[in-house]
Amino acid sequence: MYKLLILILFFSHHSMANMKIAPLRVITAEANTTQKFLVSNTGKKPIRVRISPSFIASPMAKYQTRHSSISQKMEDLTPFLRVSPPVISKLMPNERKIIRLRIADLPSNYEKGEYRTHLKFTQEVIKKVNSTENNSESISFDLTMLVNSSVPIYYQKKGRNSPPKPIIQCSKNKLKIINNSRYQQKIELLNDSVYKQLILLRQSNLDIAYNGKTTIKINDEQQKICL
Repeated sequence: MYKLLILILFFSHHSMANMKIAPLRVITAEANTTQKFLVSNTGKKPIRVRISPSFIASPMAKYQTRHSSISQKMEDLTPFLRVSPPVISKLMPNERKIIRLRIADLPSNYEKGEYRTHLKFTQEVIKKVNSTENNSESISFDLTMLVNSSVPIYYQKKGRNSPPKPIIQCSKNKLKIINNSRYQQKIELLNDSVYKQLILLRQSNLDIAYNGKTTIKINDEQQKICL
């Protein structure tokens, strides 16, 4: 049975200068499946869009520290992704097109755990210019108006054993969460004035300040009140 969890994080699409992309994030535990992305041109000019997998080494570095035991090779999903089509040559205003992303199965020697990469969307505005030689109209790309956006892609190679639970430490309005597992954790911080939702990657620590009595939730399973 096809199992797919898409975390939208309270948004249904991602907005760029002249483009919208949906969904914002993909998490799946099923290999050899195809995910679909809807790309829309919300601007007034035709655009060209290039799509390619791209690994980002340290996303969310402001509050997250990776363990020394993790490396790019241990979690990079990029070689196992296929994009079709890799280029939308011309997307007219108010036009929408579907991009398909296929995730291949990982080799048997890859450890159980979560693998990740990003799907990068690069936009180029198409401009029409007149040729001075024969006064005919031709097409060029305005490379000075590039806009990039990346959608995180996660594939979870599940094991039989339950991963270790994160360790929550809090004192004097400073919170630390230690994630020793090979899977990401969804972190929620809630108090009288603030609600935050964060993603803590595999084998990473979270260090963040909080203000007053705050409830910490992890994956809707683990909870602690920090004073």
